[in-house]
Amino acid sequence: MGSPDLDPGVRVRRAEVVLIFLLQLVLPARFQGAPPAGGLAVPSAQDGRLEVDPLCFDGKARTVEKCCDHAAHTGPCLWGGILSHGYCCDATSDCFAWGVLIQGDDVQDPVPARTGLECRHLCQAQPLCEAWSFIMAGFPEEGLRFSCWLKSRLWTETEAETATRYAGLVVSGSRHCPRNHSEVLGSLRNVRTMDLTQDPMGCVVRPRWDAVGYASRAAECLFRHGWVVLRGALEEAEAQQLHDACAREVETLLPLDPDRAGNRGPRRYSLGSASRTHHMVHVPEWARLIDHAAITPILRLAFGDDDYVAIGGGGDIVLEHTDSMQWLHVDLPRWEMYERVHPPPGLGVNYAVHDVSCDGGAMRLVPDTHTMPFQLDKMAPFTESEMLESFGLMRVMVCPMKRGDILLRDLRLWHAGSANLGETPRLSPNSEFLAKWYADATEGTEDHLAPRRVLPRELWEQLSPHGQQITRRTRAEGLLDTRFHEKIAIPQQYD
Repeated sequence: MGSPDLDPGVRVRRAEVVLIFLLQLVLPARFQGAPPAGGLAVPSAQDGRLEVDPLCFDGKARTVEKCCDHAAHTGPCLWGGILSHGYCCDATSDCFAWGVLIQGDDVQDPVPARTGLECRHLCQAQPLCEAWSFIMAGFPEEGLRFSCWLKSRLWTETEAETATRYAGLVVSGSRHCPRNHSEVLGSLRNVRTMDLTQDPMGCVVRPRWDAVGYASRAAECLFRHGWVVLRGALEEAEAQQLHDACAREVETLLPLDPDRAGNRGPRRYSLGSASRTHHMVHVPEWARLIDHAAITPILRLAFGDDDYVAIGGGGDIVLEHTDSMQWLHVDLPRWEMYERVHPPPGLGVNYAVHDVSCDGGAMRLVPDTHTMPFQLDKMAPFTESEMLESFGLMRVMVCPMKRGDILLRDLRLWHAGSANLGETPRLSPNSEFLAKWYADATEGTEDHLAPRRVLPRELWEQLSPHGQQITRRTRAEGLLDTRFHEKIAIPQQYD
């Protein structure tokens, strides 16, 4: 597929020539006739099935009847990150050009992928990619199967007219779907949206202005609205040390993912998910956040007493030039989280270690949703504003944030990461805490946020008596494997 002794541009052109030649050489005769008039073909019924990616249906857990006779994100089929209802079932979707091969204009050598949906994910991870072509499992030449070709342009009308020739062998698509991506970005920023300059719900609190009363005001915001921002709560030296520690970890992480596929979306990473321990508190700068002077008074009020659990912390990274965004989601996976309104099952604390603009990867959240059951089928970015209007909800962009600001939020709150259109990565380390009742329900399970023995004893011994108390369930006695996983990329694509 490429020769190491060639210039990268030459390697791409040679690989493209090989692909086109082999398509013409090995295509079955039924694909080599003149294409019909009328333009692009879409998946159609043939021999009682949809003509789509053969990996869509395995005849057991995933069948056409089981997976396609209902709306997306409902029903018994859990597609995962590389297959979806739209990709496998929706013959009317304009997200996928079945049978279309975009010829030339590659932005790099082809990369392996398992499905067209994963190929789209890899396109979104490459800032120069505008479209993609994927060679499916049924292609006669085995060496070209499962190859993903990232393109600098969309397909032409002429290429669309060849769709029947390559039917069942190739699928292409645009970088984003729907294609009005700039309108979606604008909607998230401007429709039913407030930012921190408007002091939404009165939940922007300044501890230095009210050292006595700020904690009760912050706890009240958490109880009523599910979030609060503390302005200037980190000292400058603390913010700098935490920034430097986070930057060091990113330097270790990124070489493990040369395609920048991410593990929380394209070019987007969760440090905790990448870590073999699920957390980063083996790093001293993270361990110091367990009992922070500005945060502990709020946690005591929010949880009702001192008997809560510090489970660790991690945080997320959004690389520069990331124009994709996450779907709204919650951080707890169990329906037990709705059994009690107060105390909340868990709280997350994010620390601004550098200024964050509203176009720089800021978090967006939906106040008052921490007690509303989560519905995945309503959380797509391109329908998010419409959904908020239907529920009478508003969105808050947690920006602009200044270095030293802190966000606390109920882990049930609907939230998501937004695009980082800036020139530098957005770093957001965090710490995480559970109420005793929720820690009891999850300890010993595989839940990502269940209590685990992740805090080295030598760091535990440096904590205050209160810090040692709330980490009794997370103190480790032996050696820990604190490396990142060798394979950290996790494609995440949805309809």
